[in-house]
Amino acid sequence: MNKNVPNSVGIVDNHLDQFFDKDADIKVFDEIESETIHRDIYFIKATDDRPYHILLSCGMSALPMTIPEDIESSEFAEIMILLPKEWNLEYESFSDEKNYWPIGIMKEIMMSPHENKTWFGYGHTYGHEEGEEFAEGIGFNSIMLAYSMELSDDFTQIDLENGKAVDIYTLIPLYKEELEFKKMNGASALLERFDKFGIEEIVEIGRKNVCK
Repeated sequence: MNKNVPNSVGIVDNHLDQFFDKDADIKVFDEIESETIHRDIYFIKATDDRPYHILLSCGMSALPMTIPEDIESSEFAEIMILLPKEWNLEYESFSDEKNYWPIGIMKEIMMSPHENKTWFGYGHTYGHEEGEEFAEGIGFNSIMLAYSMELSDDFTQIDLENGKAVDIYTLIPLYKEELEFKKMNGASALLERFDKFGIEEIVEIGRKNVCK
């Protein structure tokens, strides 16, 4: 890691130490070369008590986002995505986009606010301009940032020594029709539909499209 590039390793490491002991199965997908910020992805492996993997970003909060003065939202953020325990997250599987796309999208989102002088917060969405699927056959073409339903507020907010906080948002993959619905009706209305149809935070390939 280039120490001259801003990073959040100390902040995230200290935060995770409060929730996981030294025996926890945690890997770091380390970025070899970095510009602007150093982007790592922490892979917190599923357990019997927590039957899903957590992918947590580390580095998005290394620099503040550019937030409009009239918006009340933290200028520091990290993101995570919850994957079923069957998801293949071994390095050798990453040549297959069906395995790698969550990591790829996380890295794009981590860099985006700093490259584009913008910000991410609750209800924001991200996708590729051409609207193509993240990987062939999965159906999802965009991501929405939301508050976690699975993990506690203690986990999804990191209090900093300067009195500010890092908000950790969960990523919810969306189908094209769900993205269009969200743009017309807002994030909360879409989340209500998810609740109605029993759609959980943990990514499920092939799940019901709640707007079709």
